Amino acid sequence: MIRYASRIVLSAAAVLSATPLIARAQAPWRQVYKDSDVTVVFDTASLAVQSPGTWTTVTTWDYSRPRLTEQKKQYNRLVERAYVRCSPVRLKRVRSTVYAANNVLVRDEGEVDVRDQAHMVWDRPKSGTAAKSAFESVCGIIAKKSGSKSAPATAAPAKKTTTKKTTSQ
Repeated sequence: MIRYASRIVLSAAAVLSATPLIARAQAPWRQVYKDSDVTVVFDTASLAVQSPGTWTTVTTWDYSRPRLTEQKKQYNRLVERAYVRCSPVRLKRVRSTVYAANNVLVRDEGEVDVRDQAHMVWDRPKSGTAAKSAFESVCGIIAKKSGSKSAPATAAPAKKTTTKKTTSQ
């Protein structure tokens, strides 16, 4: 009986001591954008290379006011998986799931079929939108993690103009 009790205590101690390790292994979500309407968080642990120059990303969009689906159902959170290219920023949204208050599932669109993904257009986020700012931040994180310079160009490089000197005779 004492042996059995000591095994339980040792097992519980092992589980409790492993808890900080488990907590550290959880997905590191980083806030990449916030305004009065939306907070965007990026899951850096799910970041994966889809193909050279294309990354799979997962973002969560928490809205301060409820939004409506096409079926007129309210939601407060959108979890989106997208392929991202960073120079310039382009997106293919391949999965979206929306939730209401208390994380109640409203709608899961499911994954876009791989055959259809090949025919999807790369979307360009509109200037001045939360999506543009959020995905530029995501691209900055991608550039740091990958050690590359695939971050979006914030401004077009200036062209060098050469002026020819004319000599008068």
